[in-house]
Amino acid sequence: MIELGIDTTNMCSHLRRKLFEEDGEYHRLWLAMQEDPELTAVVRSRQLHIYRKGEKILVLAGKAAPKVLRDDKLCDLLSDAPQDKPEQQVKTTELIRSSESWDGVELPEYLQGRPEIVGMKYEIPAGQKLGWHHHPVMNFGILVQGELTVVSEDGTEKVVHEGEAVVEMVGTIHHGENRGTKPVILYMFYLSQPGLSLSVQHPEKENESCIF
Repeated sequence: MIELGIDTTNMCSHLRRKLFEEDGEYHRLWLAMQEDPELTAVVRSRQLHIYRKGEKILVLAGKAAPKVLRDDKLCDLLSDAPQDKPEQQVKTTELIRSSESWDGVELPEYLQGRPEIVGMKYEIPAGQKLGWHHHPVMNFGILVQGELTVVSEDGTEKVVHEGEAVVEMVGTIHHGENRGTKPVILYMFYLSQPGLSLSVQHPEKENESCIF
C-alpha cells in the first residue's frame, strides 16, 4: 500500500489495523494526514514516524503507546481516539504459608487415612461472640470482610483484619469475637476426614453455641 508516498509493507500489522480500518484507533489521524500537505511520514522499525516540515512530531506503534515529540494539531486527535483496553495479566498472591498456628505452636502431622477437604463460609454479625471450642483438624481461613478477634483460653488474642489469612489453632480451646461495626465474612478450609467433626464445643466454659 502506498499512501502519502509511504511504503507500509514493513509496518506492524497491529498498527496497520489501527490506521487503515474505519474503527481503528488512529484512523482519524490517518485521514487528517491525507489532507495536510505539510506532513510526511516514514516507516522505521515497523513504526510510523510522522514529520511536519521536517520536524518529527509523533511516533505511532502497534502495541506501545504513541510517542508525542512536539505539540501539534495532529497529536491533539489522539485524545479523541478510542483507546484499546489494556491487556489484563494473571496475578497471583500467596496469602499465607506456615507450619505453625497463629499462636506459634507447631502444627500436628497429617491425619492417617482417607482425607476430606471441607470449605466453609461464615457470616458473623457485629457484636457476636462465639462459643468456646477447639479444632481436631488443621484449618486456615481468609477474612474477606470485617475484623475478627480470636481469643485463646489463656487470654492470648489475635486480630485478623480484612483481606488477611490465618492458620487456626489445633486442639487448643478458643473462641472468636466480632468487635467491629460490620458483619464478618470468613472462609475456612479444613484438612479433615469423612465423619470427623470440624470443631468440638465446650459449653462448660460458656453456654453459647459455636458456629465454627
